Amino acid sequence: MPPSQPKEGGIKGFLTRAGKSFYTGGLYFKEKSWMVAKMAGNVGFVVATTSIVVLMPLIFEIMREGQMIEADKLQVKELRQQGYSDGQLQELGFPKAAMGLAPAVLKSS
Repeated sequence: MPPSQPKEGGIKGFLTRAGKSFYTGGLYFKEKSWMVAKMAGNVGFVVATTSIVVLMPLIFEIMREGQMIEADKLQVKELRQQGYSDGQLQELGFPKAAMGLAPAVLKSS
């Protein structure tokens, strides 16, 4: 039977075992943190691409509607100078926002 290595005792043995334990724990933590970082990157990519696909068309539509309201406001201004009333402008199909009127949902009872 080969002689077994004597275990070191005392503070030196404790510090040696603690150092090995911390080293293996650090390797384990490094491996797991890299895996978590990869998963977080994948989730971030999915969230970013989804928001681009969903939100960008909405933002473009909101900007386009704002431009349409501005164009309608110019037309309403010209038609008012020609003598058209608010009722006539509504019959022509201009939105209340273009005529400077509050929408019905904002009016108090």
